[in-house]
Amino acid sequence: MTSLHEELIKILEEEKSLLSSLYEIVSAERDAIVSLNSDELERVLTKKQEVFTKLSLWENEREKLLNSQGMKGMNLRDLINRLEAENPSIDLSALKELYIKMKSLLEAIAEIQKINEQLVDRSMIHIGTALKFLETFGIKAKQNLSREA
Repeated sequence: MTSLHEELIKILEEEKSLLSSLYEIVSAERDAIVSLNSDELERVLTKKQEVFTKLSLWENEREKLLNSQGMKGMNLRDLINRLEAENPSIDLSALKELYIKMKSLLEAIAEIQKINEQLVDRSMIHIGTALKFLETFGIKAKQNLSREA
């Protein structure tokens, strides 16, 4: 179990580091949206995709590790509980601390991401209204408005 514990901590530390980066990135994304800086937004979105790719790779490593120990699909909270039950003498404080930090980061990221989505939606409404106003003067947009763009 000790090797599982140590490997898991190594993987989770990498994931936590990436989540910290993602937190900074979604904060920068919010700033770029608010300031209407499309170049900065594009740069931030590229960085965000890179972090998601790295997170996915580490998540796969964690899944492989858990699968090799017969713990397929187990979430971190249940895993900590199981390790405590199987070996009460093992010190899981580092694992518990990583779990708490990662959970907090994920909640903060989700909150900022929700704000970012609301900002984009509001911007789309304002842009749509402005386009309709311009159309009343016979001015047509060169391209269609799309949230995915």
